[in-house]
Amino acid sequence: MKKIGIIAAWEPELEYLLNQYKPIKTESIAAWTFHTHQFANLQIISVVSGVGKVKTASCTQLLITNYNPDEIYMTGICGGLSEVVSGGDIIVADKSIQHDVTDAGISNDPLDAYLGRSSMIYSTKEIISTFKEFTKTMTNRVYFGTFVSGDQRIRDDELSYKLMADFAAIAVDQEMAAFAHVCYLNQIDFMGLKSVSDKANTNTINDQNRFKQMACTNACKLLIDFLDYRQEIKCL
Repeated sequence: MKKIGIIAAWEPELEYLLNQYKPIKTESIAAWTFHTHQFANLQIISVVSGVGKVKTASCTQLLITNYNPDEIYMTGICGGLSEVVSGGDIIVADKSIQHDVTDAGISNDPLDAYLGRSSMIYSTKEIISTFKEFTKTMTNRVYFGTFVSGDQRIRDDELSYKLMADFAAIAVDQEMAAFAHVCYLNQIDFMGLKSVSDKANTNTINDQNRFKQMACTNACKLLIDFLDYRQEIKCL
């Protein structure tokens, strides 16, 4: 039986999974609570990491070390940077990078060769390819692109535009790049997808009031549907 890890930054982002597939086991390790779910022929281990890169990285490593999953996914909500995306749309991170690291994406960081801290981290190609096939069966609006992550909430029009321009980014959050980085260092297959709750601008709070709950459900449900699809086509 394959093990799948699922991480989200805060509890509403995992609510769909926790409600639809009740945990059969719960275990506390350090600051985190890990839930084990039975889903068809899969064992899913879910956990709420907390917001930010440090919590996400620590939690991801703990999940890998203690449960040894075959694949790991991140779900949740994000800010949409591209003009084409709207509230509730799904964005799949085919690559991600930390936007608040010196020389991010420029390769002038002397430690980059050892840490990869300022490089793009690419999601597992095979999973991305299968997800693209999966989207052909759906009506959801799904986009693929670059996530930028940093330890700050983006609620400024100018900064939002700068992130999009500097990194050709489609979405911003506070966790994806840290999650991807730890998976990459552990050589484990991974992918992250999030749903747009706002446009990371001065209207963010109003947008989140409208779209946040719907976006949380959209992303988590779609991820579970994708895992089901992969079992149907015998990719899991």
